[in-house]
Amino acid sequence: MSVESFISAEAHLAKLGYSVQQANDFINANVGQAEIIFAAARESGVTTNMLNEISGHSTTVIREYFDAAGLNNKEVDYTSLLVNSDLGSLERLISFNERDGILSNSSLSDTVRSEINMPLNYDFTFVEYADFQLNDGKYDAEELGVGHLVNVLAANESIESLFYGSIINSFLALDETELDQINTFPRSDDQEEFQLLILDALSESPTLITWSEEELVDLVTSEAVNIIDKYWESNLVGVLDHSILGLATA
Repeated sequence: MSVESFISAEAHLAKLGYSVQQANDFINANVGQAEIIFAAARESGVTTNMLNEISGHSTTVIREYFDAAGLNNKEVDYTSLLVNSDLGSLERLISFNERDGILSNSSLSDTVRSEINMPLNYDFTFVEYADFQLNDGKYDAEELGVGHLVNVLAANESIESLFYGSIINSFLALDETELDQINTFPRSDDQEEFQLLILDALSESPTLITWSEEELVDLVTSEAVNIIDKYWESNLVGVLDHSILGLATA
């Protein structure tokens, strides 16, 4: 879950046409109805950190407030279109896919679309989940969940390109031994240990690139199909939340 804010509550609310004072007044007026505040926060992409800035209440108090009402407080922080975890140094792996040939976005798209469980939903995987994200025609770092991405064109093609570019970069950061360790790790074992395994493997790239283009296509296709199928079965909104990158920082 992301606990990092890339822009202030004031800046985020300004995109919606509201001030911090107006938001705080709304919270105070509905403090006895947690579900109303929760729904408004979810719809407008206002995270727990932002609610802390607006109300002055600690993030711990805010999470306990939603929990007491039977609401999943984590959902308030699932707002980013790419990834809802704090990537730290792994942000370097997030980039557009500018490759051509069999590793181009169009080629990968055709292959993945034909293999996912619901091919007709492929394009909807890369759309915005809230109207405010299209207000200025650009995605900012908060909307994407990645600090170095600013003024990204708000279009399906942008998210799709970042999706494939980041998956490719993830595999280029792994050698065959590391990937085998990840794939054979008993998933019923300690999840923190599994997370550390992936994080360590991704943190340093191999000296030599070990994958051919054909091998990369197979790896990326398998990963993309798995991610998209899980995306449509969960309540997460980040297209990379179920990826190797997402698992490394979950």
